[in-house]
Amino acid sequence: MAAQDLRTAHFRTMGCLLVMLLAVGCGTSSQESADAASAASAEVAAAEAKDECRDRLNAAVRRVSPESLGTQTRRDSVVNAMNSWLASCAEADVKALSVSEANAKLLSEAALRTARAVRFSENDVIYVRDCMLLKGLTESIWKQVPTGDDQSAAEVRRVTSLFRHIVRNISLMPAAEQRVPVGLYEVLLTGRGSVEDRIWAFTEALRQRQIDSVILQPATGAAATGSFAETAEQLVAVVLGTDVLLYDPLRGVPLPAATDTAPLPAVPGRLSEIGGLDRWKSASVWLPTHPSAAAPRMLVLQQRLDASDALVLYEELAGGTSEIRPFLQRISGAVSSVWPVDRIRVWPVQEQRIAAAATLDEQQRQSLTQMLRPFDSPFERESIDLDKMLTDPTVDETKLTKEQLQQMKAEAAAKLLEKSDALFGKPSRRLLQARISQIGGNFELSMIQQLQQIRVACLQEVVELSFSIDGKEAVGRLPLPESILSVQRSAVGDTLYWTAMSQLSRAEYGTAVQTFRNHRRQYPEDRNRLAALMNEAECLLEFGDPAGAAAVLSEADVPENPELARVQWLKARLPAAPVQQ
Repeated sequence: MAAQDLRTAHFRTMGCLLVMLLAVGCGTSSQESADAASAASAEVAAAEAKDECRDRLNAAVRRVSPESLGTQTRRDSVVNAMNSWLASCAEADVKALSVSEANAKLLSEAALRTARAVRFSENDVIYVRDCMLLKGLTESIWKQVPTGDDQSAAEVRRVTSLFRHIVRNISLMPAAEQRVPVGLYEVLLTGRGSVEDRIWAFTEALRQRQIDSVILQPATGAAATGSFAETAEQLVAVVLGTDVLLYDPLRGVPLPAATDTAPLPAVPGRLSEIGGLDRWKSASVWLPTHPSAAAPRMLVLQQRLDASDALVLYEELAGGTSEIRPFLQRISGAVSSVWPVDRIRVWPVQEQRIAAAATLDEQQRQSLTQMLRPFDSPFERESIDLDKMLTDPTVDETKLTKEQLQQMKAEAAAKLLEKSDALFGKPSRRLLQARISQIGGNFELSMIQQLQQIRVACLQEVVELSFSIDGKEAVGRLPLPESILSVQRSAVGDTLYWTAMSQLSRAEYGTAVQTFRNHRRQYPEDRNRLAALMNEAECLLEFGDPAGAAAVLSEADVPENPELARVQWLKARLPAAPVQQ
């Protein structure tokens, strides 16, 4: 509608100009009239071209959205749509920019080639999709924390809420588990990853709120015993103005201030908590950023997006490519007293992970497909009337003997069994769409209802077939094939676990505890069992039941739990937890 209104306005402008030209009459030369008409025509043409470019970009961006891209079988068509817009509407702007020498010095050779490319790649499309997901997530979390009278304190609470959400929703995989290389989207979708995945998700999400962060890797290994700062393996430092907040992605909690004795610290410690320790003063300081973020094409795309689609896609690292204040300059005042900014380097993990996920061999692609198969659930079909499906409209059945009729039905049934989609249903991918919405920040009650409906549909193990025998209606039941049952069985456990996670995100702690317990009872061998224990303990702490949390944590305190550091941290802090009156 906005584009149509704009076109109407331009046509009205054209009409007014023509009226003005007629009104001037003989007092204006024919050359001046022609020039004015030409200028007006050029203005209208330019406006129409601008509208067309906006429409083409909006259409391309819709195809990149998580909901749309999730069901795309070929991403090259989406990449082509983005490049078609760029070639027609923005290529000159991209070519007019170049990666500055200062920015280039921070990039690897491969990342620099990526940044200097004019055209969009599949990795670019995936990056934009991930930014959309994280933007939606942060918007939901920010809405949950009211600003109140102290805006800076509210921002700290929001950052901490985001961190805790990321930790809860990316449970750590066992160190021995060999998983095919995946990107951030697959990590969020499955809810399982590594400490580096938590860092990746947290820092990228912060960028969508225009909040800077760095990763701190101490020069020496973590001590077996000692203070939090002495035993931490790495920290994420979040820069808010001149303040620095510290978070531990392994233990899943903010670094506690000296006066904070709660199991789940509410206010993260500041730089002063670690600034006096040699292992942190000499730490490696890493700048987390996607290889595509330094590309001028991302700057142009970011500038052209409609306000409703606004994303933070471009990062001005050291300066010189754009007028955006450089990252290193933005954080200098907060961190330079401990770490000179010339020591900061780009975190290599994202580039390595993205490259690995983009170059899977055939066996790895099959493993990835198998890993994501539960998201095809549930398999859905129309109500089946066997008589109609086994009836050949070209045959007059009244002229057949009973034996001939049975033979014809048997042959038709055999052909029907070959058409598994018609008989057993097609993958609806409803779970995929619901999960994309959930990880993108949908905390509404409707999300829980969707997951429950999908769970019920996945519990079905037979197909009911209605048919007639000697004129009497009957119902037959045909078991679903194991290939479908195995997919839906996995989805059944996942939907129950993710229902509990939705309840936790909505701060419905008592309800979430019950759902986590149901999950454990029904699926004692589920891969999310230990993660469910961790999140149940957190619910109990929020609910004011430290004794109940202690019992759950004791069950989770087993060597095979990859969250062991988190378990032991919480258990050690429980005696200081307030007891519910």
